[in-house]
Amino acid sequence: MSDGPASGEPVRVVVVFASRTGRTRRMAEALAEGAEATGAAVLLREAEAATHEDLRGCDALVVGSGVHMGGPEATLRAFLAETAPLWLKAELRGKLAAVFASAGDGAQGGAELTLVSMLSTLAEHGMLLVPMHPRLEGFAEGGMHWGPVAATQPHGGEPGPTEVQLVAARSHGRWVAECAARWRRGQSTVGSA
Repeated sequence: MSDGPASGEPVRVVVVFASRTGRTRRMAEALAEGAEATGAAVLLREAEAATHEDLRGCDALVVGSGVHMGGPEATLRAFLAETAPLWLKAELRGKLAAVFASAGDGAQGGAELTLVSMLSTLAEHGMLLVPMHPRLEGFAEGGMHWGPVAATQPHGGEPGPTEVQLVAARSHGRWVAECAARWRRGQSTVGSA
C-alpha cells in the first residue's frame, strides 16, 4: 500500500478518542502503551485535533469514546462524519481498525452499541476490523468481543477504568499493533490489493 510507511519503519498506530471526564483518555493512554510495547509508533489525538493526514499515515486506527445516549460522544461522531472525503477516495481501505469505550452503569448495552456504531463506520471505509479476542489479558473483566470497555460508574465497586480494565486496553493495543505488523509483512510479500 503506497500510503504506508516503508517496511523498515515501525508500525504506526493512531488512537483517536473523545473524553469529557478523562476516563476514556486513560483508556486511550493504556491502549497506546500496549501498542508501544511492540515497538509501534503511536500518535494519540483527541477527536477535535485528529487530521486526515494522521489517518492517511497510519497502519492502524483505534477509535474510542465515552458513551452518550447509547452512542459515541458528539466530538467523536463529528470526527467520524468528517472522514467522508477519505471514504470517497478509499484512502483508509486496507488499514486496520479497532475500537474501545468507557460507559457508566456497568458498561452494558450502551457500550456495545457505541462500539458497534464506531466499527460500522470504520468498516464502511473498507478497514480491516480487529476485534478483542477472549484470550487477551483482562478480557473477562474489561473486554467485549468488539473491544475493551471500562465501567466508569458500576453498581457498587470501584469506578473505572480500573487497573484490570486498563490491562484489557493495553493488551488490545498490543494485539492491534501485532496484527498491523503481520498485515504489513504480508503486504510486502504479496503486494497490495
